[in-house]
Amino acid sequence: MVLIASSSFIYNAQIDTGFSYFDRNDDITDAEGQFDLKGTFYFNPVIAKNGPLNEAAFLGHNSNAYLSYDYDYWDSKTVMDDLGNSAAQKIRGHHIVVGMEYSVEQFYLNSQVDFGQAKDETKIQSVLGSAKYKDDYDATTYRALVGYMPISNLLLATGIDGYQGDEDNDDNRFALAAKYVAPVGQGQFINLEADAAWGDVDNISLAADYYFDPAFSFGLAYNIEDDGDEDIDFFSVRSKYFFNPNFAVGGAVGFGDDVQGFNLNATLRF
Repeated sequence: MVLIASSSFIYNAQIDTGFSYFDRNDDITDAEGQFDLKGTFYFNPVIAKNGPLNEAAFLGHNSNAYLSYDYDYWDSKTVMDDLGNSAAQKIRGHHIVVGMEYSVEQFYLNSQVDFGQAKDETKIQSVLGSAKYKDDYDATTYRALVGYMPISNLLLATGIDGYQGDEDNDDNRFALAAKYVAPVGQGQFINLEADAAWGDVDNISLAADYYFDPAFSFGLAYNIEDDGDEDIDFFSVRSKYFFNPNFAVGGAVGFGDDVQGFNLNATLRF
């Protein structure tokens, strides 16, 4: 720890990957999970020194471009009636996100576009034979934020979130975001984050992390989504540890409305 805290490390790119598994308390879900992969390239080298390793790019105001891919799956249990007829469903989702963060002096810009597709397949087996039904759904989401940093470790941003899909439920939402990283003791820090969007569907996310030293953090996160008919919330506990300035592993455990979630992730810098 002393070596990490007292020396500096420079990197130009970062790869993040993770896997999440969800356990739902219902009678229909058999399996559900998500795989994430993200690559970030920094226009100028990031110098990790005198602060949390996980927050080096934020504290250094490093502009970057990023590309991510998410794969999620959901499988139903096989449902059978008294006549021996059965049905099973599976959904596969693919998301590609392209984005950029740009900082100049005290000003901040962020824009990203998410291209998503879900494939829905239902298999039906009956005494008359079998049948398979397939559907594809496309969706595009986007975000544009403009921010200001009144001090070097505080970001306040506002902008717009947008959604366009095949089901004629397009939405444009007003968005707010904030992030604050500050020392709280000798070699210890806190990170506070807030992100919200209001429209046809409202979404609010809050998070806080405590850094025991530049390498190790423990945090809490909360998310709530409200579509006007019902709200869904999710609470999680998370942690991350840098074995050295190049490599870190993390994990999270969460729970919400009839669901538990488990996540493992890793970060590689070079």
